[in-house]
Amino acid sequence: MPTQLDTASALALTPGTASPAPGVGANTETHLSSPFAYEPRQHIRTALERAALPDYAAWLHHVESAAACTNPIRLHGNLATVDTRTGEILANRHTSDLPDGVVYKACGNRRHIVCPACATTYQHDAYHLVRAGLVGGKTIPDSVRTHPAVFATLTAPSFGPVHTRDVRHCTCRDKTRCTCRAAPCHARRDAPTCPHGTPLACWQRHTADDEQLGRPLCADCYDHAHHVVWNHHAGELWRRTKQHAERHLNQLARQRGLPKVRLSHGKAAEYQARGAVHFHILLRLDGIDPDNPDAITAPPDGITADDVIAAVTLAATTIAYTTDPHPAHLDGWTITWGEQHEIRPITLSASGDALDDQAVAAYLAKYSTKGTEATGHTSRRLTPDTIDLYANPAGTHPERLIAAAWTLGQAPGWTRLRRWAHMLGFGGHFLTKARRYSITFGSIREERAAYKRAQALNGHDPMAGGHPETARFQRQADLDTKTEETTLVIGFLTYAGTGWHTTGDQFLANTAAAQARERTRAGHEDLAHAAWEQSSSTPLAA
Repeated sequence: MPTQLDTASALALTPGTASPAPGVGANTETHLSSPFAYEPRQHIRTALERAALPDYAAWLHHVESAAACTNPIRLHGNLATVDTRTGEILANRHTSDLPDGVVYKACGNRRHIVCPACATTYQHDAYHLVRAGLVGGKTIPDSVRTHPAVFATLTAPSFGPVHTRDVRHCTCRDKTRCTCRAAPCHARRDAPTCPHGTPLACWQRHTADDEQLGRPLCADCYDHAHHVVWNHHAGELWRRTKQHAERHLNQLARQRGLPKVRLSHGKAAEYQARGAVHFHILLRLDGIDPDNPDAITAPPDGITADDVIAAVTLAATTIAYTTDPHPAHLDGWTITWGEQHEIRPITLSASGDALDDQAVAAYLAKYSTKGTEATGHTSRRLTPDTIDLYANPAGTHPERLIAAAWTLGQAPGWTRLRRWAHMLGFGGHFLTKARRYSITFGSIREERAAYKRAQALNGHDPMAGGHPETARFQRQADLDTKTEETTLVIGFLTYAGTGWHTTGDQFLANTAAAQARERTRAGHEDLAHAAWEQSSSTPLAA
């Protein structure tokens, strides 16, 4: 629960200050620009007015569930309390009786650039989802620890030469902040030119934040149409690749006299600077129980991680198919992987060239909250009224990609390219998994809701010591049946708007949420320290 702000310290902003509150103003999109960029005096005044109201503490408690959200959803309507045993409506309350007359719900957006708080929650859920598939827990058997697993990165082919940063031998521990000296971008002794007269050589040693990275050497030579079509078909290409690798492994199993196996995967998509998606994929080898096909069982001992690496490598280098014909390209486009790919084994701890489970889970979770910002473009879904703001066949690289997707989407059977023009043609989910790989996001969210309900029923303060007794992790269908609640609150709500009423409300709610997070973090550190002291003071058994 957010703590009540110390108004004097929280609002100690001098007139003209443009310092954002925690969780506010971190976005670069114009529709989510910082409220502190204009009229700071008005912002302070509205915050002081809210903090001076007698129901300020009640308002903070009311907005608790969405306090850290940048753009919460406002809902209004009726809230009915129902007896779960008889179905009788025990009470009926309208949201007009609540603070602000609405119920606040966090937007739940997964993108950090849109809502950092909701994206952080999504990232944490993604981490636990991915890691449960590697080490077990949360209804996944612990035996998956022994299954061979690999981590693969598959990229798109070339659609034309682009500016790159090539570091041959990187010694930085954090590759995202690499400061190593890069090789020349495109060193060519003959210094050729393209048919448009543009040099096809670049001797620059680009820095990691160079805006030229990912931009074509010649924008007119670059195949923007093939690029967006490849993005659009990347999901189907991965489906065929996994299917081919699984068939190869089963052929190998038959040759060795072993039972059938299958691959379970978790996959995150990421945009390269040039605007092409590439996939980071976790593949786990499972056995198949003929009597219970849905069960997660150990694979036979005769197939190893090296066999999985060989199967995925073979599939990535051989799978290719041609799209349906298009009026602009009657022969269709070839869809295949690029030459750059990396496949490495996963272990439960870092050793040699292998990756450990925590690093892989964190890696996939991090990229699940990203979007097209790496390309320099961010927008919501485009319409005929807004397309001209972002598309230009003779403009920048992202503008040409958007224009290509929009133009190709005019043809029958290709209309989905228009729907996903703002994503440069890619219309897939950024984090996907096989059905048997792990738990679902829905089950994690339901468990969080059940935990919060248990706190509310017990009147529990998480920092008062310990944690409330809650049922062990259950799947979504079983959660409500495991509680002893006799009443249920059902909302008959409709959409009332998006965002906070004032920038002052946003500042107060976000700051209170930041204080609550800091208090929770400090409490976790205290509990960990107490546990360490207790373990260190316990004498060793003889």
